[in-house]
Amino acid sequence: MLKLCGAILVICATGAMGIRGVAALRARVSALEALCFSLQLMESEICSRLTPMREVLDMLSRQSPPRARGLYRRALENMNAIGQCSFHTIWKNAVAQSRELCLRPEEARVLAELGTCLGRYDVTQQAEAISRVRDRMETFLRRAGEERDRDWKLHAFFGLASGAFAVIILL
Repeated sequence: MLKLCGAILVICATGAMGIRGVAALRARVSALEALCFSLQLMESEICSRLTPMREVLDMLSRQSPPRARGLYRRALENMNAIGQCSFHTIWKNAVAQSRELCLRPEEARVLAELGTCLGRYDVTQQAEAISRVRDRMETFLRRAGEERDRDWKLHAFFGLASGAFAVIILL
């Protein structure tokens, strides 16, 4: 009876690990969707309303989808240091600290590069830069969606299968 309980616990634990893998795939897609949406909001604020960067960051930290709010909140909180460091540095640090976005290194690099243009050039150049980054993020989003659709069964199956395999070996 004790062996059966242990076997069930092992299978449940590895199954939970598989489910965590599926949840991570879904969270990544959700974060990229939120980021693409918030970049679209940023572009419209800067281009059509000519809103200053501090106000744009404030608005995005409140109105963006929840997964993207932290990025803009961190950048806004560090805007007081704008005399001591450049906006690019502030933006780059905010991107690096935004773990909730689930960004891979290439995606974080692309998003961090946006800081070189924001608030620095005229509206047209900023709009082009935001549009380029948003297009790249949408490409990353499509890939993440394909990865999620392709790999979710794999994560779930391997979670359960590894537990069953461990139980067979241990018994």
